[in-house]
Amino acid sequence: MAIELHVASSAVMRNAADLRQQCIDALAEEGAIHIDIADVTDADLSFVQILCALRVSAADAGREVRLRTPVPAPVAALLERAGFLAAPTPQDLDFWFHGEAVQ
Repeated sequence: MAIELHVASSAVMRNAADLRQQCIDALAEEGAIHIDIADVTDADLSFVQILCALRVSAADAGREVRLRTPVPAPVAALLERAGFLAAPTPQDLDFWFHGEAVQ
């Protein structure tokens, strides 16, 4: 059974503590972690950092983290601006874009 997380439309620093706590709570449970980010229209690096930390922590525990859908355009633009797409690994592309071509 998967743990479901939903990220609100604004995934920015002022909401980072809530998202961080959701991730900590999800890691305390068993199973894969699925994250719904389809509603995200505004994001900053705190959002990306939290998801990257979640991926590392989950991998260390032998668990899977997946996005329900490929990242929405605002998050893809943020990843590009922040340099995350300069030399992404296949795992990064699979996580963020579900194997689709980067737009």
